[in-house]
Amino acid sequence: MYGPDAAHHTAELTRLFAREPGHAEEVLALYRKAYALITYDLFGTGPHDGHFRWCAALLR
Repeated sequence: MYGPDAAHHTAELTRLFAREPGHAEEVLALYRKAYALITYDLFGTGPHDGHFRWCAALLR
């Protein structure tokens, strides 16, 4: 989710899960957004935890 290669990994995994089981990439993106809405406040509270920032960026 975080780090310098996160976008690349997300794109690769999205393509894999779209191709292999046959899910639409748009549906997978919607699931990621739902996950962000549900979990934005469930992880660390320190400034080094990137989950909230990941959620906000995803929902922008």
